[in-house]
Amino acid sequence: MGGLRLLRLRAARRLRPSRGAPAAGDSGISLIEVLVTIGVMGVVMTMFTTGVIQVYRAVNTVESLSTAQSQLHTAFQRLDKEIRYASWLSTVRSDSKYWYVGFAGVNAQTRTLECKRLRLSLSSGVLQLQRWTPGSPPAAGTPGETLASYVVTDGGLATDPPFSVRAAGSLPKAASGTGPADPAFIPDYQQLRVNLAIRVGTGQHARATDFDVTFTALNTSRETEADNVCDEGSP
Repeated sequence: MGGLRLLRLRAARRLRPSRGAPAAGDSGISLIEVLVTIGVMGVVMTMFTTGVIQVYRAVNTVESLSTAQSQLHTAFQRLDKEIRYASWLSTVRSDSKYWYVGFAGVNAQTRTLECKRLRLSLSSGVLQLQRWTPGSPPAAGTPGETLASYVVTDGGLATDPPFSVRAAGSLPKAASGTGPADPAFIPDYQQLRVNLAIRVGTGQHARATDFDVTFTALNTSRETEADNVCDEGSP
């Protein structure tokens, strides 16, 4: 019995690790390894966050452009109805803040004469429609109904303004802009050209669309007088 117990004690001593030696797999992680891991994770998170921000900006730009295009479509429908039945178009005016063009029409509900004005803000890029009854023009700075936003007017205003009126009986230019059109075609109505550009976003995410439409005022003629009550209070 004594010999067997002695053999067991010797076997246990061989299997038990010494007090000074660490157990296998329990050595831990050094400070350098921790710092390297944190650095790698920081780079990965930065790349991931940058990608998410770029995707968000692209989606936001596309949504904004879609909204602006929808506004332009609605504005076209409104202006086509408003200007088609206009009985007078004013001259185009501008100052340091706005571009204006007025026209006279009929109120759809009261069937009475109504004065209207398109106003484009150079600072905010907002196109608005103002209305008033003859004899009571709106005060300067009075807001109107917003038709479109994100309108840009940078450059080319002297030769290609946002509004331009063509008198009845005048010879329009050819589509190429190099000379007059067919002299056999001379419109007997006043026409209003609305030439706008919509731009949203900046840099590589910028998106733009154009709006260049000529509306014909069918209630005008070559005899339409230049003076009109709706010109009262014009800027």
